Amino acid sequence: MKLFSDVIREQARARPHAVACRFAGSEITYGALDHRSNQVAQGLIAASVAPGTRVAVLSKNSAAYLELLGGTLKSATVLLALNWRLAPAELGYILDHGEAAVLFAEPEFANVAAELAGRLRPPALVMTLDGAYDAWRDAQPSDDPNLPASPEDVFVQMYTSGTTGLPKGVQLTHANYNASFDAMGRLDWSIAEAGDTIFAPAPFFHVNGLNAVLRGMLSGCRILTIDQFRPSDVVDLFERERVTRASLAPAMIQMCLETPGVAARDFSALKLITYGGSPISDTVLKRARDVFGCDFAQGYGMTEATGPVTMLAPADHRDDSLLLSCGRPLPGIGVQVVRPDGSPCAPREVGEVIARGPMLTVGYWRDPDATARTIRDGWLYTGDAGYFDETGYLYIHDRVKDMIVSGGENVYPAEVENALAKDPDIADAAVIGVPDARWGEAVKALVVLRPGAARDGQAVIDRVRRHIAGYKAPKSVDFVEAIPRNPAGKILRRELRQPYWADQARAVH
Repeated sequence: MKLFSDVIREQARARPHAVACRFAGSEITYGALDHRSNQVAQGLIAASVAPGTRVAVLSKNSAAYLELLGGTLKSATVLLALNWRLAPAELGYILDHGEAAVLFAEPEFANVAAELAGRLRPPALVMTLDGAYDAWRDAQPSDDPNLPASPEDVFVQMYTSGTTGLPKGVQLTHANYNASFDAMGRLDWSIAEAGDTIFAPAPFFHVNGLNAVLRGMLSGCRILTIDQFRPSDVVDLFERERVTRASLAPAMIQMCLETPGVAARDFSALKLITYGGSPISDTVLKRARDVFGCDFAQGYGMTEATGPVTMLAPADHRDDSLLLSCGRPLPGIGVQVVRPDGSPCAPREVGEVIARGPMLTVGYWRDPDATARTIRDGWLYTGDAGYFDETGYLYIHDRVKDMIVSGGENVYPAEVENALAKDPDIADAAVIGVPDARWGEAVKALVVLRPGAARDGQAVIDRVRRHIAGYKAPKSVDFVEAIPRNPAGKILRRELRQPYWADQARAVH
């Protein structure tokens, strides 16, 4: 059972001069990462930040993010990974609910950090990741604090939206990550080595992004990351840096394939591209095979399960009939499809997907009711509807809950509808996910206007963006006479979705 603070120490001893992370043309070695992690930890300890305290980070991906991760690990505090795309009000709620006492923010978000400083608990330390941070870090002793730690300790907390619109803090422990990585490590094709160069573009506040970092460090790999996805830059990086493994959303793969001259590039070092968030279309996959010349694997999972619970292996991708599947359960992880009464479904019978195993979150922070609703008798109820075929492959059919997955990000209709309700021109509204070739699903609002209001969809979208993150805002607006509801007043979302999904092979992308 590994403590991830020990992983940094071990890699520093084994390969101190090997590059741990390359970002924006600069590099940090495993030895330097260990050294700086000690300094960050000592700085937190000197500021009276006690073990278990939530330390928030509001930053895009960077090498400094790894220092902060290492510093929280070695100070036995908890990394509160903030989604920098959220609106200030949303971030304020998370800081308050998460009881954060420290906020590190990159300069781009300095004004937001200053606005939110009042939401912090003592010592209410706010640090901008610029020269002031470098000076603060370098002023600290570099001795390893060697604080006691347990595999059962929570070391990261990530917030995921809920059907009520209020985010929930998913707590993940060293033991959770050990279980998840052990399951992945039993698949020969997924094992990375110290000589690998891993491209990790997913935001580090996202479970996919953080997992890529932690697995990379565990293997002693060189991790490449970026702060913004620019397809032409990524194609250049793949060739120039001899990337061997990458984790990309299907939309990212498609954008790379649209880069002029991509077919002439040298991707001979590339071994594997793993994707998730949505299945990949036949057309994009076949083109990607031809261009990249590597294996592909797909993962299906969730933050509450510390990442994937099923994988569609590279060999499965050579069978076109399996491309709509999200694969088989990982070794040691239980996955079932059940009826409303909890009994197992027969093959091809649609029910709710549930999962269990030691990788499951210990629960939502300060939310025992939500924890009890989501994890019952040791099983995580995912809210996804699906079925197993006769050979044990899982297919996602629809969503028991109403969540929309757009570009790998979860968007809950209730949250968007709450923002729409603040618009004085709107009498009623419903939000659904509709098919989108690039993002899998796109957020659509169906709006009933008040008398005299203008039919201006863009104006509606612009006003919503004042209240919630841009990626959650509707991408399109349809104006309707009424929103269909059942006798209890619940929106008949399936009825609204049907015209948009009628010609699709599955009810979700």
